[in-house]
Amino acid sequence: MSQDRELNQLCPHLVVEEALYVSADRQTVRPLRPISSSNSLQLLFNHEVAIPFEGVQTAATVRGTKRGPFSFTSSTNVLHVIMNQGTVQTLTLPIASRMAPVQVAGLLNQQLTGAAFSVVNDSLALTTSEKGPSVSLFLRADSTAAAVFGINVNREFRGQQVIPGWTLVSDPTTLADRPTRLVVFDRPLNSSTDMIELSYTTIREECRRCGGSGFENDWRFDISGNSVLIGNEDLLVQEVQKILYTQIGSNPFQPKYGTGILDTIGKKLAAGGFTQNLILADVTSAFARWQGIKRAQEEDVGQIVTDREFPFRLLSVNIQQSAADPTVIFLDITIQNRSNEPIQLTRGLKIPQALQVPTSPVRSITAG
Repeated sequence: MSQDRELNQLCPHLVVEEALYVSADRQTVRPLRPISSSNSLQLLFNHEVAIPFEGVQTAATVRGTKRGPFSFTSSTNVLHVIMNQGTVQTLTLPIASRMAPVQVAGLLNQQLTGAAFSVVNDSLALTTSEKGPSVSLFLRADSTAAAVFGINVNREFRGQQVIPGWTLVSDPTTLADRPTRLVVFDRPLNSSTDMIELSYTTIREECRRCGGSGFENDWRFDISGNSVLIGNEDLLVQEVQKILYTQIGSNPFQPKYGTGILDTIGKKLAAGGFTQNLILADVTSAFARWQGIKRAQEEDVGQIVTDREFPFRLLSVNIQQSAADPTVIFLDITIQNRSNEPIQLTRGLKIPQALQVPTSPVRSITAG
């Protein structure tokens, strides 16, 4: 059975890490495309720091300057810790000689709530569970074990807000059907050269990935990192679409591959059906060429071509002009594979306007 990478995908209209600078006020970031979903918005600061809507905050932290192992006597084994100006938590260590830092941290954490001791290069560090400038940490002057760890006493340590929080604000000067939503920080950033990278979902009409078609031709990978492959009817549909909507002559290695449909739809629609007849002839010829390729693949090369993927017969080709927009024609093709299953493909083709390029991208309406 033949397989190929799946190309024709529903476009997620996702903008990934759009690099922007803040405005002159150092508070406002204007995305290049409308943000359709606030839940999809993610901010990255200077390529590395993710910024949640409440901003980036740090916990209150104090680190000792002395390295373990540590020894304790009856006069150097007590810590009095106060967090957020609350009640005093008294921590007591056993009298011991050369206790490992990890063991000391474990004993202290069993008696402490709202913060935790950790070991950094054989030194002890105390960090609060909460973050932000409202969080404080204080070791009272009678904390006798603080000198053993090299921790300052009678001094308040506070958390900080490194990057301010942000909100989404609609720009009233933009169109109602595609309003620009600005990212506005709660206070100015420290520098106007800080880069903000936005990832968000935009609206279909403004999507650069699919050009507004709703579909994109790109590879997909599963959770294991393998390419998503297709076969049978899905492969037949993809192969027929590829040969029909590839501009003939665009591949220098296969100059006869493709059709001239993109050029044909740029010509004037005549009452006698001249343009329609050209498209019909192109489709019929391309289908016959692809049928020959699949037959050679099976008979000459010896590859297995399943009945469900073989283009056995072109049943019908219908071309109809849109009643709502005369510059759009619908190309409806019905194919039968060797399993006698009919497969229908419908695609809308837009006739370029006076200021449009004749080979403008084809818009996909349906495919099934």
